[in-house]
Amino acid sequence: MNITGTLLACIALLTLHTPQRMQVDYEFPPGARVIETRAINTKAHPNRALVLWMLRPTTNPRDETDEIYTCPEETRGSYYSGPTRVSLVDTATRRVINTVEIKQEYNEESEDSFDIPYKIHRGHYHVNGVRGQDEGRPTIISVRDYNGDGLAHEFALFDAQACMGLQTTLIGYSERQDKVIQYETVLEIIAEGNKRSVETRRWVDYFFGQKPVAPRYWKYSIDYRGRGGTLDSYEIRYDPVREKFEGKLIVQP
Repeated sequence: MNITGTLLACIALLTLHTPQRMQVDYEFPPGARVIETRAINTKAHPNRALVLWMLRPTTNPRDETDEIYTCPEETRGSYYSGPTRVSLVDTATRRVINTVEIKQEYNEESEDSFDIPYKIHRGHYHVNGVRGQDEGRPTIISVRDYNGDGLAHEFALFDAQACMGLQTTLIGYSERQDKVIQYETVLEIIAEGNKRSVETRRWVDYFFGQKPVAPRYWKYSIDYRGRGGTLDSYEIRYDPVREKFEGKLIVQP
């Protein structure tokens, strides 16, 4: 083989064994770790994908000597922890279209950190190829039609901080906006003494773990009274024009 042929062979070999650098390709910041990527099937805007990534996450393995999950472990298992982002990217141009930050807005500090499981048993997250309480790698961006608009473009995130209470949020691709969005829920809250207020929330207790009782319509209650709390009754509808959830929350002591 001549010198030119040898050089071409070496270049081909180096190219074959060079790892893909997704963070550089998509201009994610230094320290970004891609957790999962999911292509989005859309005719209006081809070459779209959702990318779940974290910034310098810590790795937190579960103590596997404990066979029984604690309540918070039901949404964590063994998990990464750190600033969490979901980006919509153009896979052809390697361009980031937009990014949403996943923050714990249900805490007073609204902490810019979240826990994403990398090994867990089946439950809130889909885990393929496992049975019973066996653990496996979950699919976080498990897209399906959560909002009833006929498009399987959304996935939910869950956070159980105790044995009662399950914070849930919905992330999805808006074909009309050509963006990834974190869906908002506008709630009219009716409390003791018929006190009324309106709140816009990105996280709603138990919501995205519930099945609709009719197309785009959810109705459910969470009873905290046994723990000295309240009976919280939700009635929520999805507005496909505004791309928001709207409804009411009745809080009974």
